[in-house]
Amino acid sequence: MKPQDAQKTRAARDAAWAAAAVLCGGLSCVQLDTAEWLAPRLLHWEFLQLDDLLLTSWLAICASTWFAVRRWRDAQRALRAEQASEREKAEYVARLEALSAQLLQTEQAERTRIGELLHDEVGQTLYACRLQLERAQSRTREPALAALLAEAHTLAGDAMASTRELTARMSPPILHDLGLGEAVEWLLSRTEQRFGVQTRFVADDAWQRIDRALHEPVFQSVSELVANAVKHARAEVLEVAAVQRGPLIEVRVSDDGGGFAPGVRPAQGFGLFSIERRMARIGARLAIESGATRGARGTSAVLQLPAAP
Repeated sequence: MKPQDAQKTRAARDAAWAAAAVLCGGLSCVQLDTAEWLAPRLLHWEFLQLDDLLLTSWLAICASTWFAVRRWRDAQRALRAEQASEREKAEYVARLEALSAQLLQTEQAERTRIGELLHDEVGQTLYACRLQLERAQSRTREPALAALLAEAHTLAGDAMASTRELTARMSPPILHDLGLGEAVEWLLSRTEQRFGVQTRFVADDAWQRIDRALHEPVFQSVSELVANAVKHARAEVLEVAAVQRGPLIEVRVSDDGGGFAPGVRPAQGFGLFSIERRMARIGARLAIESGATRGARGTSAVLQLPAAP
């Protein structure tokens, strides 16, 4: 039983006792012949006189009435305090949810802004630098200087590729244009090309039932989990799937890597920590499952999300 319901029950019980005590007192005032009815039956108690009996009865009724009314008033005060506390908790939770939503929107907008800056400013600057290096390389006749310019040209090209990769990871256009499922499938395709692992994307209607406001944090979390599976677990096969289970949607990232022993949580790095914080802000959670509990290899990371209304 909830504390508030318990307070209501106690208040109702004390009110009933108070009403009963007041009723008994009223009946005793009206039905004075009750003493005449009780007197013959109490004669064998010689130490009791009729006046003493009436006085004792009145004192007992008054005391019980006072006690019952006081209990009822205490219960009412406690009930009001409990209701006020529940309202404060509800308002606090509402403020936290609003703040989390605002923080999520700010984070997404900042990622988009940084991605645009990387593409428009850093990327264009690196491209101009590469062109200048090509011109200098074509005009020099010194082999040593030409070699240095060629190395610088290669480094500039690598920096451009890293900038494009970082821009795509921070705010991929496909995520905003086509949706979360297509963006995850694109991520797996790029992972397969870069690292040579086998990837499998399980298409399901559950991808469409994830709230659009959650697309970016879910994509960032899946990207981090895929990177962890490739770099740390040394996985050769990766699978990402989404399935709805009641009011929740589970996004599962599974690999065939080394895994960890049952009952032992993997080391808490910054990646998992950031995912847990990101999931907490959107009312979701991260669960890590070891394949060893099923007699298999690998690890499964599950993002449990609320389904879109």
